[in-house]
Amino acid sequence: MPTHKKIDIESANLLNKDSHLLRQFLASKTHKRVQSPLSRPKLSQSDKDILIDLAQMVEVEPYDYLQVAHQAYLLTLEPYFVDINIYIKKLIENIAAMAFETDGSCAMTKQEILQRLEQFHHQAEPIFSDIPI
Repeated sequence: MPTHKKIDIESANLLNKDSHLLRQFLASKTHKRVQSPLSRPKLSQSDKDILIDLAQMVEVEPYDYLQVAHQAYLLTLEPYFVDINIYIKKLIENIAAMAFETDGSCAMTKQEILQRLEQFHHQAEPIFSDIPI
């Protein structure tokens, strides 16, 4: 019930006698509530490195979505790819999938990719503006 967030705790207290299981349930529920504030996981150094690599791929002029898609696909073959942040992994897979439409209908523009990359650096200063190629 979105309007009554503590209904599970109140129901457990009302329907059950004081017992070990009730105290364990209440402790687990209050523990989950303490941990629940959504904080973005910190990016590892390899996550940051791969974001920089992606940004450098996109900045190459002239922008060619097939070349960017191919380079993103090559990143998926790297051994460290399995250990990177799941959201970065999905972005790379989406960029790599651009190569499957020969007419470019699913291709992301340079700006779209840079905006998605920028989401990972919302608190830090942008690293994509003056990247040496």
